[in-house]
Amino acid sequence: MYRIEDHMGRRFEKLRVSLLNTCNFSCTYCVSSGPDATQNSLVPAFREEQLDTNDFAKLIAAVHRVCGLKSIRLTGGEPLLYMNLFPLIEQIRNIGIEDIRLTTNGYYLKQTANQLSKSGVRSINVSLDAIDADLMKTISRHQNPQKVFDGIEAAVEAGLNVKLNAVIMRGQNDSQIIPLLDYAAKIGVKIRFLELMKMGHLFQGQNELFFSEKEILETISRSYNIQPLERKASDTAHYWSAGGQRTFGIIANESTPFCHDCNRLRMDSRGYFFGCLSNAHGEKLAPFIEDQDLLIQKLRQLLLLKQPVKFHGSKLSMRNIGG
Repeated sequence: MYRIEDHMGRRFEKLRVSLLNTCNFSCTYCVSSGPDATQNSLVPAFREEQLDTNDFAKLIAAVHRVCGLKSIRLTGGEPLLYMNLFPLIEQIRNIGIEDIRLTTNGYYLKQTANQLSKSGVRSINVSLDAIDADLMKTISRHQNPQKVFDGIEAAVEAGLNVKLNAVIMRGQNDSQIIPLLDYAAKIGVKIRFLELMKMGHLFQGQNELFFSEKEILETISRSYNIQPLERKASDTAHYWSAGGQRTFGIIANESTPFCHDCNRLRMDSRGYFFGCLSNAHGEKLAPFIEDQDLLIQKLRQLLLLKQPVKFHGSKLSMRNIGG
């Protein structure tokens, strides 16, 4: 392993891999509105050929050799739509990376939860933006929200470490903060509330939907006494306890950015690597995986793209680069 580090001591220790850029949901914060929004989410965003399983494994192995990756998170699009998911998980474990995680919308989780657990996946993040079924349909633009709840509960039963992620939007689902918190406590999992990020079609322009960390805390404080918990280094969220079994986090890219100790590298489904969500420049590393010196040089350049203290967002779509 080589020391690839910037002037702030940041390294690439976690890799997020977007397996495909299609999804069976068309969430409003991810896909722009329009008559074809739902259909567009199932159409690949790029004409370029997507990587196959062996290509993913070769790139992951090359980065692991020089960075000593601590964990891999498989994302999408919707990663449970990826046909060769389980063979890829096996290849990642053979590379020597044991901490494998996954982010999903939960729709196909009921039928895959046990296999995910047996394959070696340690934890999953599930997007859940509302408890109210009609609100879920509106935000996700999908008509069967019950399958998400069934999937979450199947994952808990399978012994997976489950976290719920809820993107909070003013006037859309800010009424769901307490119901979501209570649901998470009921099934014994943590929940994280996310500030809306300026990504993709939300980049630039006024964002009247933005609901801040301060407002989330004020909302919860009206129902529960909350106490801050110590933040772990490089964690995306700050956590609080709210009595009983209630533990929640807030991922506040705008209000409380974590750029100063971010240790994440991202790869999209075409093999482009991104050092920072606030920089849309991607670099294909496949031509350099046989030349270790050049690979290290390219990774150092990607590390230099990280923002020092402030998240700015970019035109990158989260459907393409992963959650």
